[in-house]
Amino acid sequence: MSIFDTMEKRHHVIKYKPDVVPDKIIRDLLYRAWKISPSKNNFMPYHVNVIGPDKQTEKDIIYGKVVNNHKFYDQLGLAKDTEANPQMKMEYEFKKNPNYYHVKHNSHLLVYSQRVCPQPNKFYQRMVKEKGHFAEQCEFDQVEATAESISFEVGLFASNLTALCIEKGIDVSYTACLPKARDKWKDTPYLWYDKEKQVAKIHSLMSIGYGDYYRYEWLKDIKAEEGEDVKPEADDIIKWI
Repeated sequence: MSIFDTMEKRHHVIKYKPDVVPDKIIRDLLYRAWKISPSKNNFMPYHVNVIGPDKQTEKDIIYGKVVNNHKFYDQLGLAKDTEANPQMKMEYEFKKNPNYYHVKHNSHLLVYSQRVCPQPNKFYQRMVKEKGHFAEQCEFDQVEATAESISFEVGLFASNLTALCIEKGIDVSYTACLPKARDKWKDTPYLWYDKEKQVAKIHSLMSIGYGDYYRYEWLKDIKAEEGEDVKPEADDIIKWI
């Protein structure tokens, strides 16, 4: 199957099946994505933080940050009578925030965060010494300056991982609707930088699992009109100079 055919199978997941993807498979897919993903001067200045099936509390915390970040989120949305009924609570959450449901209920959740690299590889160390190159990816005071290029690299990794997952019959979804201010992540120490206990910059989230209900099905269910939810035309995006 061609890369195009593989990626054309991808659909944004609203709701996953409860089935768990084995950690062994996830590890292999992540390794393969690491293997083929390019990086400027091979720094790979980001972490792929893997939150597995046994870390539901962490998923709940991140889900809370995502929905609280949404300007339409009603903090009082969960009615008191749903607290005593977990199933009712799940159904309410799904109806309230269908686009974020996948962040909380999935097999694995990936949090892409910025990494301040301990040091360059030996080749770039030589470039620093002999040519005066600057390894900004290793400097804490360059975190904001390098954020955009790191987001680009995260996108490359996530795209490669997506293709590898789809090839195995595993679905993925993404969201970048999350708090950008680093102080909003103080209660997630596993996302801090390795040094100085500084909170890392979070770039995006990616959920993994076996899809049960997809966005294209949801659009039909809410009776979205045909041609209403579409991309701009290719010629509006691709500009030949």
